Amino acid sequence: YTKVTDVSALGNVHTLNLSNTKVTDVSFLCNVHTLNLRNIEVTDVSTLGNVHTLNLSGTKVTDVSTLGNVHTLDLSGTKVTDVSALGNVHTLDLSCTKVTDVSALGNVHTLNLSYTNVYDVSALGNVHTLNLSYTKVIDVSALGNVHTLNLSGTKVMDVSALGNVHTLNLSHTKVTDVSALGNVNTLDLL
Repeated sequence: YTKVTDVSALGNVHTLNLSNTKVTDVSFLCNVHTLNLRNIEVTDVSTLGNVHTLNLSGTKVTDVSTLGNVHTLDLSGTKVTDVSALGNVHTLDLSCTKVTDVSALGNVHTLNLSYTNVYDVSALGNVHTLNLSYTKVIDVSALGNVHTLNLSGTKVMDVSALGNVHTLNLSHTKVTDVSALGNVNTLDLL
């Protein structure tokens, strides 16, 4: 841990790593391109909507309504539940969160929902790379156009709609019928 607490003069730094510090006020960092705030005691990130790459994993952040323009956003291990404003984020990590409603995230390019209670993924058919490992997902019929799909550790049984998926991970599932998966390029069944 560093003893730095005042970062108000660092607002124009390109890349700034403040993870595991005692910093609490990040309001001056709105012009930073890449900002790592992992495991710090921050709660208010309302001014960080223009940051390109933002890591908030392990923070106490709950309100992410102003972060819809962030390109790459890591919210893993946070208490965030409402992600309705994040539909334009390119790469979004929501693993190990309490998120359940992901209906607004259909345009996200890369989405990690592993270890969440998500079960309805009907809106995620256009996501390019989707990690649903160890979620409550059962019905994946809407995910036939996903390029890379991780379903490991889920209770998914019917994968008949996934014949066009390029890379598919079915490890630690109870899937028995893979007859529809002949066009899958890379298939992990272990």
